[in-house]
Amino acid sequence: MRYIALVLSILILCLSCTSTEAFVSPSFSAQDVSVEEKLLSVGGVPVSVPNPEIFFDGALWLERFTELVEEADDYILITTFLGSDCPELDDLYHALIEAAERGVRVYFIMDGLSSFDMTESKNYMTPLYFLRRGGVHLTEYNPVTVTHLLNPATIIIRDHRKMLVVDGSVAAVGGMNMNYISMGAGEGNTQRDSMYLFNSPSLASALTDEFVTIWNGASMEKIERRDFASCSSDAETTNAFLIPSDSVPGMYASLIGSAEESVLLFPYLPALDSKMKECVRSAVDKGISVDMVMPVDLRGYAASGIYHGLPDLLRDTGASVYLTIYGEKGEVLPLLHEKLMIVDSRYVVIGSANFNYRSMTLSKELALVIDSPSLASKLEEHAKKIAEYAVPVTVEEADRLKKEEGNILAYLFTFFGG
Repeated sequence: MRYIALVLSILILCLSCTSTEAFVSPSFSAQDVSVEEKLLSVGGVPVSVPNPEIFFDGALWLERFTELVEEADDYILITTFLGSDCPELDDLYHALIEAAERGVRVYFIMDGLSSFDMTESKNYMTPLYFLRRGGVHLTEYNPVTVTHLLNPATIIIRDHRKMLVVDGSVAAVGGMNMNYISMGAGEGNTQRDSMYLFNSPSLASALTDEFVTIWNGASMEKIERRDFASCSSDAETTNAFLIPSDSVPGMYASLIGSAEESVLLFPYLPALDSKMKECVRSAVDKGISVDMVMPVDLRGYAASGIYHGLPDLLRDTGASVYLTIYGEKGEVLPLLHEKLMIVDSRYVVIGSANFNYRSMTLSKELALVIDSPSLASKLEEHAKKIAEYAVPVTVEEADRLKKEEGNILAYLFTFFGG
């Protein structure tokens, strides 16, 4: 009964949230309008970025993250969805406190569900409130309070963004949280994920704009954008667009609607509504190759929810779907948590946004679209390695999995709750 009440509350809430209408809008599938024009029309922010440092292993990103904090001179801005401490992350959090003690302004936004982490991190985590005692300005986005518990629908709006800005010159975006399973479990044991680090004052400035807005909406302690200096750079760069939360549906619709040859997606928890499915189906019907390489989160509710929706995902979209769960020897691989889309071996989409209904409507997200055939080529090679142990799913196999392991309530929870 409580699941039904929660779903009904969420349905009411969805009426006032970001819509997926863009996925069926003719303006985003128009072939006489460029991708750049479409991204500008939905609110994409033009930026210039060089080739990034790419981290596919959380242990390596943790090491680099700590170095950046230790090198900071003026300010550090951080957002994360799940943030918690464990012994492996001690050096990073001590570095943040030491930075604050030497006069670096450290502002940190974590989502209010961080202390309710349901991943493997729950066995190791310590909440991050201790950072405040060390001089870090820490605030929670939409904290879980008694007032919110009286209205369960409000709990569903979460800040899923992950970003880092250091001194107005260095910026990072991606999918990794600041917890044990994302960064602390050790090389080869962390979730399969990604972070992208750019020496880009342009991107750093745009992310700082975004951060100030998020902070002032979440905290009683207000900050001014002019207090965070921006830098300049002469580095060779390529064109990109920073996509704020409300622009994410239009961004995906623009790129899929403009595809001429191929779309490669890593969709985590791919629960799509009818409009999203129609957009993908339209691309497939035009002869576009659409490949989805996806994990199955083997935590009970997530797996049964994914299996329930899998047959419709295949039938309604016509996409080729591959499951990446087990390795060469039958071992369970670390969960593929990476967010990635590559269109026509040219446009790369990275950031926090999953390709699912929740990220389109109920989560606060960030994405970055980069127009770079060279980066796309590099990431296609990465995708091939991921796909080495991915198994294609037929409709018949999907039907069997739904019958044997699917659950409609779990699917509804996955669809709205992620």
